[in-house]
Order: sequence, then structure tokens, then C-alpha cells
Amino acid sequence: RMAVGCLLELTFKVAAGEIKNGFAIIRPPGHHAEESTAMGFCFFNSVAISAKLLQQKLSVGRIL
Repeated sequence: RMAVGCLLELTFKVAAGEIKNGFAIIRPPGHHAEESTAMGFCFFNSVAISAKLLQQKLSVGRIL
């Protein structure tokens, strides 16, 4: 949960223009987690969560 929270904090600050850019070095990275299943040590897919929240809360259309 802390890794996801840190990435969300960074993501929203960059999207809001508070900071120019950022790089999250977090463990677990979240890349193994699926939509409804944790895999390996990844409980949450941090990048997918950040992207979805940006779309929902800030109406960001496209995310690279």
C-alpha cells in the first residue's frame, strides 16, 4: 500500500504541475499483479492504478 501511495503522490504532483517530472523507485513494482489476482510479491499493479485514477479524477485522456 505504501508503494502505491507513493506513486500516486508523485503522479498527481507531476500531473498538476507542482513538479516537472519524477521517478518512482518502489518495491514491489506491481508489474506482476493482475486485475483481481496478486502474483509474486506484487499485490497491486501500481502503474495501472495511477493511470486509472488520473483518468477518473483529472480527466486525463491518454497515458503513455
